[in-house]
Amino acid sequence: MKLMKNKKGQAIFVGIMVFVMAFIVLVQFIDPIKDQIALARTAENLDCTNTSISFGDRSTCVLVDTALFYYFGMGLAAAAAFLGARFLGQRAS
Repeated sequence: MKLMKNKKGQAIFVGIMVFVMAFIVLVQFIDPIKDQIALARTAENLDCTNTSISFGDRSTCVLVDTALFYYFGMGLAAAAAFLGARFLGQRAS
């Protein structure tokens, strides 16, 4: 009795499962990252609400603000690339 009758279909399904798991993990990491961003922006650290901070500090505040978007976007792109590689790899053979 063969358990793997359709290897291509199973490989695509595994890719989809990995994508969904990566998405769930990324969503779970949103709250801790938001907490760290809020901590970095406080008056004791970067003091991003102060209007008289230096240009470098303002630039750092902007980078800290966009960190969550980039983290989530890169994680989603990596998961999608894994899914696409699995799909295209099975399609080519």
